[in-house]
Formats: sequence, structure tokens, C-alpha cells
Amino acid sequence: MGHIKKVAIFLPSLQGGGAERLIFEELTCMKEDNRFHFEIHLLYEEGPLFSKFMKLGLPIRVWNAPHKSFIMLKTCYDLSRHLRRSRVDILHCHLLFYQGPITSRLAGIKSITTVHSDVVYSSFHRLFFNQNDLVLGCGRQVFNNISQFLPSQKTGLLINGISVRDSKQRNNHMSQKVPNKKGSPLIVTIGRLTRQKGYDVLIKAFHSVTSKYPEAKLIICGIGEDRELLEHLIIDLKMEEHIKLIGWVENVDEILETCDIYVNSSRWEGLPLTLLEAMAHSNAIVATNVSGNVEVILDGETGILVPPEDSKAIAAKISELIDNVHLRRKLGIGARNLFEREYTISKHCDILASYYLGLR
Repeated sequence: MGHIKKVAIFLPSLQGGGAERLIFEELTCMKEDNRFHFEIHLLYEEGPLFSKFMKLGLPIRVWNAPHKSFIMLKTCYDLSRHLRRSRVDILHCHLLFYQGPITSRLAGIKSITTVHSDVVYSSFHRLFFNQNDLVLGCGRQVFNNISQFLPSQKTGLLINGISVRDSKQRNNHMSQKVPNKKGSPLIVTIGRLTRQKGYDVLIKAFHSVTSKYPEAKLIICGIGEDRELLEHLIIDLKMEEHIKLIGWVENVDEILETCDIYVNSSRWEGLPLTLLEAMAHSNAIVATNVSGNVEVILDGETGILVPPEDSKAIAAKISELIDNVHLRRKLGIGARNLFEREYTISKHCDILASYYLGLR
């Protein structure tokens, strides 16, 4: 056997976003691969997924660095010394754009950054992205974005992937969190409660939907800084009986099995894991026509696309799918077929392994 590559995964904390869940999928798939040894480093704090990651049986270290302070750079220096002593080969960074390259340079090792968002990056971001040995785009839109300002030898495409652990029965806990009458339309969305996800637009859209379908329910799963704002909006629209913010959901597979329509109302995206999860469960999907969404939602084939910020369009398409069971089934089958061809975690990890092995 040749040299085992030691890879340190570096990220802010273990929040419940798509990037962190992708990392869990990657490590679950690759931890038994005898070509690699993995360890995890959290710059700030543990986060809600910490206990789940602990079950992987991999070394995890929390550095407890202060947020928005130059003292954080001292933490990066301390981490670099650890990486050097541990003879780590690669620092793989997520959601940290300058701390990773600084740390890897100090440690004298290779660095990879996975980019999870398709946004306009400043000159400051571009400068530090260029300090990496390799920058990976999580989808084609993101890859095209970073390719505009990085040399080709430093960019790579690593399309998101997931595994699906089907849960055949709803447990009592989930039934309590998602109360719904049999036969009533259940619409679901999953993501952090932030402006990016456009939940304010979705809530306004659903207000229109319930005027025609008073039994319909919208379940918003996730945590985030906009929760209070969204709660006030729901109250202002008198939608408390129709829209529920149920917080963090451990088993997204289970809730996706219960839903009739999945909605992504984002203002921008990378390649959202939640869309892949909905596709894997053959859900009918309504999604905004932004960034990575358009890679997986082929309008009329694997879902329906709508303009961002357009509550009327979202309401119209949700209503159309409530009315048309045949269309829901057709879109769900198309979505599942595309997922199985392109977005499995095994395919994703084969490509990731080739990137790791290619860094010399």
C-alpha cells in the first residue's frame, strides 16, 4: 500500500446547513477508504450536528476561536502547528475563505476549498481563493463563477451528492411536529432561516394558496437568525394555522416522505442538498430559477421553475400541483431518475478521492 493521505476537514462549526450535511455524507462514505485518514477541525464552536459527527468515530477538535477578532489568527497559527506535527497532507476547507489558506501556508501543506454559494465574490475573496492549491465548485454554476477569476489548474468541479436512508414509517415524534389531516396538501421546505432562502416570499405566496385550499399546510424546517421576523410575518398574515416553523429536523428523509410538494424559494443558491434530497424521494418540486437550482430542476421534467421574489408565481405553481396529481407523479419520477444518474454520494466521493490523490 502507498502513502495514506491525511486530510483535515476545516470548517467554522457543525451547523445544520447543506455544506455541513454534505461533509457528513462524504465522511460516512469515505472513512473506511484505506487510502485516507480524516480528522475534523472546528474553528469556533460545536454546533447542533456535533453529536451526529461524533458517531463517525473520527477525531474532532474544537478550537473555540473568537468570532470577528484578530485573535482568531492566533488560533489559525496554533492549528497550523498541530497539522505540521500530525503530518497532515491536505487541509480541506468549507465556509472559510481566508482562514484555510493562511493555516495551510503556515503548516506547509496543500489546501482545498469547496465553494458552496454562487454569489459575486469581492477582490478580497478572490485574493484568498487564489492562495489555495485547488478550489472546487459544488455545481456547474458555481464552477463557472470561480473559473472567471481563478486559473484553470486551480479549479475543479465536484457536484454535490447524497445518499438516501429511506424511513418506511413516521414515528410519533415526527407526527407530533407535522400534524396534518389525511388527504390535506402538505408543502415542505428545508433550510436555514435566512434572507437567502426567501421564506418571506414563500409565506406571502402561501397566504394566496390557502384562499383556494384552506386545508393546505406549509412546514418550514430549519433554524436561523430570521426566525423571529418570519414568525411576525406569519402572525401578521393570520397564517398560524396554516404555516408551521418546526425548527431543526434530524431526519429529513422522514419528513420528505410525508410531503406532497417541495418548495425552494431561494434568492440565490449553490447546488442545494435539500433539492437533491427531495428529488431522491420523488417529490414534486417548485424552485426558483436561480444558480444551481437550474442544474437539477429541468422545467416541466424534474420540477417547475419560477422567478425569485415572485410570490404570485410561486402560489400559482403550488396551486397547479395541488390540483394535478398526475403532474406531481410525473415530475417526481423524473426527479428521482435524474438523481440516480447524476447525484449519488458514491459518484461524488469517487471524484473527491481523485482530487485528493492528484494533489502532490
